[in-house]
Amino acid sequence: MNKSKSIALLLSAWLAFGSIPAYAAESTTPEPLSKAFDHIVIIPQNFQGKAYINGQMANNFSDYRIVQREGRVYVPIRLMSTLANELDRGQGTWQAIWQPKNPDDVMLVNYELKKTIKLKVNSTTMKINNEPREMDAAPQKIDGQIMLPLKGTAEALGKNIQWSDGLLLMGSAPVDLQDAKSEALKDRIKTQLSDPRKPLEISADISPLTRYGNAIYYIKRTYTKNDTIEQIFKKTDGQKEVQIQLPGKPQITSLQVLNGKLYYATYINNQAELHALDLKTQKSQKISSLKPMGPGKDLYLGSIEYIDNELYVTLRTGEVIMGSVSLYKVDQGGLKAIASAKSFAGYVKSGDYLYNADFNFMTEIGNLVRVSLKTGEQKPIGQPEFAYGVYRHQDSQGGVGYSSNNTMYVKDGYLYTLGYKEADPNDQSAVYKINPTDSTQTKLTPPASRFWMIGSEVYYIDAESGYLSKTNLNGATPETVVSRKMLNVQFANGSFYYTSNEAGKDSIPGDLYQYDPSAGKEFKRSDKSVTSFYAGKTGLYYVSNGYEPGLYKVDAKGSNARLVNDRIRDAFLTDEGMIYTLVYKDGIYSVK
Repeated sequence: MNKSKSIALLLSAWLAFGSIPAYAAESTTPEPLSKAFDHIVIIPQNFQGKAYINGQMANNFSDYRIVQREGRVYVPIRLMSTLANELDRGQGTWQAIWQPKNPDDVMLVNYELKKTIKLKVNSTTMKINNEPREMDAAPQKIDGQIMLPLKGTAEALGKNIQWSDGLLLMGSAPVDLQDAKSEALKDRIKTQLSDPRKPLEISADISPLTRYGNAIYYIKRTYTKNDTIEQIFKKTDGQKEVQIQLPGKPQITSLQVLNGKLYYATYINNQAELHALDLKTQKSQKISSLKPMGPGKDLYLGSIEYIDNELYVTLRTGEVIMGSVSLYKVDQGGLKAIASAKSFAGYVKSGDYLYNADFNFMTEIGNLVRVSLKTGEQKPIGQPEFAYGVYRHQDSQGGVGYSSNNTMYVKDGYLYTLGYKEADPNDQSAVYKINPTDSTQTKLTPPASRFWMIGSEVYYIDAESGYLSKTNLNGATPETVVSRKMLNVQFANGSFYYTSNEAGKDSIPGDLYQYDPSAGKEFKRSDKSVTSFYAGKTGLYYVSNGYEPGLYKVDAKGSNARLVNDRIRDAFLTDEGMIYTLVYKDGIYSVK
């Protein structure tokens, strides 16, 4: 899940604010602070450089002034639009518009919400979509900067402002601050916001690679005035870090871990080679040449993976938009070309064939091909007017978006993939069952954004509702199995893991759930607001960045154990547990 924007406040004037009542744009039933926390802004009066924005701590701030005059609170234009954008995330963007030719006029515009707010310095009349509305205070020009009255502008934006025990709360609905749980929660929030520690200045970026045994492996990038220095390190528990020296001129960005080995591309005597460092023996050996690569060539190593116990790699040329990618099989110390594409929307191997879809789907013969791994023959399959392997969807403003997650299955001789009719702008992606022999196809689902094949059933995310449904391999007996919008979905260890929140936005925290297809049951797995989560061999983990921050692990019974009692900067899942870094403390750490 993504970090909140930085917002800064110069709060020296706040000490004089006193008590400010709540005011709202409309009458709405208040909700407890525990429920509202994930979709409001909370800023403390005794500002220590920290604030909560949509349930997440934010502490990198640039300076804004907040001014009080004659019992009124005034805020800068940009601050007001920034706060509104955080609260209305996923509902367009609030733009603050000011032009030198009309220096006293200000507009706040959100095209997706179809809302325009016009304000004028020294005028208590504002216009909302050209309808005049009176405010109890006018915008002011203070020290050459236009400042907006917080109350009137909040009302125009549809927001509520409340003060309680030194906390300023701003949201789309009022908060019930008299609720017993809210009182206790305010104390926890104030404790976190009054933490005097400052985030560490990062002198080097650390990118975790893996944990093997009692050692962590990672890339460290150090920035100088003219260069970026990339190095690989190993840190054993209780010992200092040690730099790992690899042969030749290794391409650090190509490093990938598979089956206890660290694979990478390197140049030896100007020849590109694929090498692997065995993490058990600490010895590196050549796996194959990378002959298409070479000095001066615009080629680099992409993915490295095992398919049916055979090693495959991709090599990419050029940028994503103008470049292309090729898939190779590592064969007898060299590379055997298998398939090429603008960008692979998906591929899957079955027997002596490899099926692949090209993200460059606007072609005359369609974008889905079957390649014979014996002869190299390529045969277009599917319907030529269809595009496959791609999720096409329309946004609320009428725009069209495309994405892919490399999902294809072959079962009983049939290929299963997403598809849609390219020439029909209203046709949305759905799951199709394709016969490679004659290219006939059957539509199995309504519009779907993602799908998985589990046994003899197809599970899919309904594109309209975000619910999880399933059907059989003929598209009959469709059934909704999870009746909530699923966000950030992962499938691991035979179960679906996902977050959900009332806003239905994957960019804000939510509750963590598990759906077990074998049991046909859903379980809530977190008792804290979840910023990100990780499901793997060693279990289920999540990071919370709220009022009880840290790294948590969920056991088989659903109990939550707090493994790290501090704010997490970055976290990374490995086959042997979690690797993480901290906001206030230097170093890299691991835990199971």
